[in-house]
Amino acid sequence: MEQSTKNLISSFFVLLFLSIIAPKIAFSQDIKDKKIADLDTAIYETDKNTLFPLPVVYYTPEAGLFYGASILYNFFTERKKPISPSQIQLAAGYTTKQQTLIFLPFQIFWNQNKWRTLGEFGYYNYAYPFYGIGNSSQQDVFSTYRASFPRVRVFLLKEAAPSLYVGGRYWFENYDIISWDDSGEFQQEDFSGGTYNRTSGIGPAMIYDTRDAIYYPREGHYLESFIEVNHQYTGSTHNYTALSFDYAYYYSPADKTVLAANAYSWSNFGDVPFNRLAQLGGNKKMRGYFQGYFQDNNLLLGQFEVRQELFWRIGINAFASLGQTAETWGDYGMSRWNYAGGAGLRFTFDTKKHINVRLDYAVGKESNGFYIAFNEAF
Repeated sequence: MEQSTKNLISSFFVLLFLSIIAPKIAFSQDIKDKKIADLDTAIYETDKNTLFPLPVVYYTPEAGLFYGASILYNFFTERKKPISPSQIQLAAGYTTKQQTLIFLPFQIFWNQNKWRTLGEFGYYNYAYPFYGIGNSSQQDVFSTYRASFPRVRVFLLKEAAPSLYVGGRYWFENYDIISWDDSGEFQQEDFSGGTYNRTSGIGPAMIYDTRDAIYYPREGHYLESFIEVNHQYTGSTHNYTALSFDYAYYYSPADKTVLAANAYSWSNFGDVPFNRLAQLGGNKKMRGYFQGYFQDNNLLLGQFEVRQELFWRIGINAFASLGQTAETWGDYGMSRWNYAGGAGLRFTFDTKKHINVRLDYAVGKESNGFYIAFNEAF
């Protein structure tokens, strides 16, 4: 464990060094149009498109150490303000647990922020620990399975009122279970969709966004909510509906200090495949536990984080979270909360848009984990 920790920290600082070098060799495109008569350089000063070719090294307990390559493209779709920076990231790699990932997350703003789309395209060949269903788990009671699947997640939204965007969301996964460890505690035939399932869900979505920045907000609110209807008529093998609320608040009480809070809920109704149950854990929603360590039809989660910039491009974070899962809403209770907390380092590799690389260490009940990733957890 000590040697593994040293390797993780070494990988992190290698990434920091390369992140410093990469911007110096990155392609920078000035999209100013000299032919426009009313050109005002003061309002177009942020219109720089940047391409960062970077090595990618990150770690989560579920995947192990991921190593690969990434191209991070930050750009503006137009020069006329207000316009938020858009981002597309293409990454591919392999993990020390023999997992393959190819993914393309994106968020794009256009027409002076009146339209936005965000989501992800990806392909995964992934091995997962499965700790069963419920609000309590043990690290040594699990089964392991491997799944191969493409994933599509897309929001398309239009501004309906100041800071309020409405539209639709589409989700697709073709989830093929290619192996299951029958010597583990759980057998795949005991769970809906345990051999194969396809989810194809569509429904209304909304985002309310008053943040002062996209990647490192210091002030404002962000609410993302949607209803996802999966049915045989939409292309799913299972008929169920999911309802999600994800709210974050940001406040800056002092220079270079940010307080961030996140409240999150997910509810499923109907015949839900086991891999689409509401899940706690992972590198964003309750760090300190494996993704899916707690899972059931419903979940509630609260997170709080203190973010402090120190000097140069270095910062630190401290965070805490509590959450619970439940079969029905009536099963929620004050005695059922699970807790986690931790701290981390931050390195800002894009100072214009304040895009961070983060290294977090978190501890839960009989569980812990290191996480290295781009951007903040929420």
